[in-house]
Amino acid sequence: MEYQVAIPSYKRPELLKIATLAMLAKYGASSKLVTVFVANDEEYRDYRRVLPKEYEIVKAVPGLLRARQFYHSYYDEGTPLLNLDDDIRDLKVKDGSALAEYTGEFDGLVEDGFRLAKKYRAKMWGVNPANNGFYLKDEVTVGLRLMCGIFHGNYAGDRAVTGSDRPTDNSSAEDFETTLRSFLMNGSVVRLEWITPITKFFAPGGMTAEVEDRQAENTSAIYEVAGRYPDLASVKYKAGGIASIRLKAKTYAREPRI
Repeated sequence: MEYQVAIPSYKRPELLKIATLAMLAKYGASSKLVTVFVANDEEYRDYRRVLPKEYEIVKAVPGLLRARQFYHSYYDEGTPLLNLDDDIRDLKVKDGSALAEYTGEFDGLVEDGFRLAKKYRAKMWGVNPANNGFYLKDEVTVGLRLMCGIFHGNYAGDRAVTGSDRPTDNSSAEDFETTLRSFLMNGSVVRLEWITPITKFFAPGGMTAEVEDRQAENTSAIYEVAGRYPDLASVKYKAGGIASIRLKAKTYAREPRI
């Protein structure tokens, strides 16, 4: 199938090169599919200097959420989009209670995600964000689960992202908001529970550079989003006092690991 890879990135040209772009190359993804979206002219020059010439770079707008909204209009409506963060170092799969290397083809993984979304009439699919084999499962779930912003698929022009009723102030927690909106608009989202992206949360650059106090901004956004969906979301705190959202898990269908 034909799909595009969209990577919003801010102040991380070197990291993008050695992380997400290297990961894509490792698993055989074509560089022709990839477009990197940056915030302004200065960022464009920095990224163009660092990234190999075969990667397309487009000047978008500042802010993660607004960058996503920009590129949803950049592509033709309905184009299958794989949305990736810029700091994905690898993909791992469940191996008992541990993690093992993903050994499949990248195109096949993406095609499976969109195929399953189409089967269940969902408009969004994703992977499990837990970097721990104990919390992964050898199955695909259909219902309500977090579609982590790190690695997820949807379609250009998706109203869950671009709708006029979409709150646009916060990049923090935007993946929770998008997940909930997609679930409510389309009835379910699809998650591949057996595979997870390896990254480092709150790394320098990216959203850490976008706002003055990333954790304070994140906490505020978490409470805002959870407050908008009281029947489906509540605030929880992870280790280190980091606020997050607990979604009310709903499961309408399951399939065995692909």
